[in-house]
Amino acid sequence: MSKTDLPKVTIVTPSYNQADFLEDTIQSVLNQTYPNIEYIIVDGGSTDGSVDIIKKYEDKLAWWVSEPDNGQSDAINKGFKHATGDIYNWLNSDDILYPDAVKIAVHYMQKYPQNEVVYGDRIVIDGKGRIIDAFEPVSVNRTLAAFNFRIPQEATFFTGKLWKKVNGLNESLHFAMDADLWMRFMRETSFLHIPFFIAAYRDHEESKSVYGLGKTKSDKAIKEIKYLRKQYSSTLSRIRFFRRLSRYINLVRQAYERNKKKRRLMREEIRDLIANT
Repeated sequence: MSKTDLPKVTIVTPSYNQADFLEDTIQSVLNQTYPNIEYIIVDGGSTDGSVDIIKKYEDKLAWWVSEPDNGQSDAINKGFKHATGDIYNWLNSDDILYPDAVKIAVHYMQKYPQNEVVYGDRIVIDGKGRIIDAFEPVSVNRTLAAFNFRIPQEATFFTGKLWKKVNGLNESLHFAMDADLWMRFMRETSFLHIPFFIAAYRDHEESKSVYGLGKTKSDKAIKEIKYLRKQYSSTLSRIRFFRRLSRYINLVRQAYERNKKKRRLMREEIRDLIANT
């Protein structure tokens, strides 16, 4: 099968003053074993040498820009406006994809087209690339989403059609924009969990998480979380907490038992897919 016969995957990297990690991110995309990738970088006007790194690879990029923006959500939306791919992913400038990530994601999106979102497992690395943790989410649905199941953003792929249908990211959100996007996606389609580590989230001093933020930014992040709870209250808060907690425990137990065999078979399938490259 020729490159043009395969679905095109567009990956957008929003970047701002992440020169210490940006090159690792870029190389993780360019070194993918999947051949039909369109790579876009949107830099917010970095002053730390990031632009020089981007220029080093510009002949391999579909499009890039370095200019002031209104935050990460704005940058990602801007990047996808230039996308021509069938499948989308955004990869922050301190995270990485493992070499077969795109191939695995495309395989399952083609095999189960009713799922317009697929997501894999996450490795957590530190600023020097050392593994410090791993995250294996369970299969998610609307009910499980009510219990704040985390979906690893860097390991998530979705159709361009779905992205356009929900009008991309909410640019007023700067910390919880991915959670907001997942909730809107859940109104439109089913999600498929791929039980395989396909990406790494980098946890370092400048990581954009509530735990690593100063008080002002933490307050803003908490405000956004409260907004999500209010915005999606019909999904998130239909029964009292303790009844939900009891149901949650049963759901997780049932989901684990039900999916154990499926997870094993999928992992075997992925290993075969990689071996037959």
